[in-house]
Amino acid sequence: MKSLGLMVSWLLTVLGKELLSVNALLHIFASERDSSPQEFGLLFDDSEVGRFYGGPDGASLCFSLSPFFSCDLGEHGKQDIYCVSAKPYFSNVVGRRLVSASLVQSLAEKTVVGVALSFDSGFRLSILNLGDELFVYDAIPKDIVMSEELILISVS
Repeated sequence: MKSLGLMVSWLLTVLGKELLSVNALLHIFASERDSSPQEFGLLFDDSEVGRFYGGPDGASLCFSLSPFFSCDLGEHGKQDIYCVSAKPYFSNVVGRRLVSASLVQSLAEKTVVGVALSFDSGFRLSILNLGDELFVYDAIPKDIVMSEELILISVS
């Protein structure tokens, strides 16, 4: 999978760099913002923005270096980009240096469903695609690890 190789290459280039900001692409309908992001963009010092999003199979986590854009969906609302750097899970890691990264593989789904990032001072961030929805954790809950049969594959 081309996206997976690109993700690993990008993760290797951002190791040791400071996370500057995190943006999310959110769906808005009738002035109500959906709480489940469709994509996340992570910007590290002196690097391209890495974009994480759910794959078409409903399980895999995909990656791209292409920018994401706001989009008017007409009667179905719109998609807009918001800075989420100050939100829970992100506020602890923005301004921190990435010290290690792992792919999160689901043996149940037989695909890479996420990425787990460790920052200096022991802070962590995981982004997972579970059931065609992106979730963010500092530590992946044990019940999810067991039910999805998750394993970590270090890229650093």
